[in-house]
Amino acid sequence: MSKSLLFRFIETINCRNESLNGISGVVIDETTKTIKVLTLTNSIKVIIKEDCWFYVSIGNCTYLVNGRKLILKGRKGKFLNS
Repeated sequence: MSKSLLFRFIETINCRNESLNGISGVVIDETTKTIKVLTLTNSIKVIIKEDCWFYVSIGNCTYLVNGRKLILKGRKGKFLNS
């Protein structure tokens, strides 16, 4: 099963670059290897997917996802739940 990340609320944790930990906001763009997030302070951050873990909010549930699982496999805007 796959879901779009676009316009989902996310938060970063366990990033290789510790300055990226705790970034939260709405996904406004996604490429194969990056996510662009509009933060709560109205700044835009580009995050490399494979360098972080993410809390992803979908509906009333929040999932912890390894960023490596978010790297797109053939279809833009989708991630694998497995």
